[in-house]
Amino acid sequence: MDRAKRIIFCCAQNLRKWPSNLRIYVLALLLIAFLSTLVRPIAAFSATVNVPTAPWIFPYLALDPTVLLLLMLGIVLLFCDAPFIDAHQPYVIIRSGKRDWLLGQILYIMATSAVYFLFITLNCVLMLLPDLAFSSDWGKILGTLAQTNAGNAYDIHLPVSYQLQLQYTPAAAMIWSLFINWMVGTFLGLFMFVCNMRLPREIGAVAASLLVLLQYFCWEADGFIIFHFSPVSWASLGNLDITHLTALPSNTFAVCALVGLNLILILLANLFIKKMDMDILPPV
Repeated sequence: MDRAKRIIFCCAQNLRKWPSNLRIYVLALLLIAFLSTLVRPIAAFSATVNVPTAPWIFPYLALDPTVLLLLMLGIVLLFCDAPFIDAHQPYVIIRSGKRDWLLGQILYIMATSAVYFLFITLNCVLMLLPDLAFSSDWGKILGTLAQTNAGNAYDIHLPVSYQLQLQYTPAAAMIWSLFINWMVGTFLGLFMFVCNMRLPREIGAVAASLLVLLQYFCWEADGFIIFHFSPVSWASLGNLDITHLTALPSNTFAVCALVGLNLILILLANLFIKKMDMDILPPV
């Protein structure tokens, strides 16, 4: 129990610093402004036809490779200060020990990734107000946008996919999309954490950015097999084959691969922490 408290304490120490971190506010404002350009036109269409919109927006965001690129670059910005060693951390490490401190940082990455995507989801829902109605199905607005070109008249650029609506119920799409995006966000955070344990922080940020850019290259290359080697691509349900009938990676493959990659990164972090110099790093 004492060890669990130490790990949670190490995680909470990082979260408590958010109110004084300008980078968090900048990222939040950028996300709100960007999401507004995608979601508010749908709200305007909903208000014009006087039909409320169901809140199932999040799964469509990652269908656009440019949107996915920008959202995942937000993760890179969020974790660019890994391994999070500021002036307070040496004292925390002395109190908790290196191993528990490391587990606390891993927990922080997982928690922060979850908060990031929940923040995006919540903003998508709030931007639909007041023309919002909770429904167990996709609703008339999303159904119309998926099956017609009505979105062109209202400058709606979000790719509302009819194929996704056929393959998933709204609840399943939300759960799958949030879960996969959370795992990809955790992967990017752990990747930067491990890189920055041995290399300058700039290298970790650049390497993670290249991983994010790889998904855009895969989409442009239009090669289904290539998607198997691009973890960020798996954040899009459009790049996963739930039927197992095409060369695209399946949902099962994506989950198993992400679990494996994250475990490998955690093991590497555990090896590196033994010889890591706890030098205080300037804030980013």
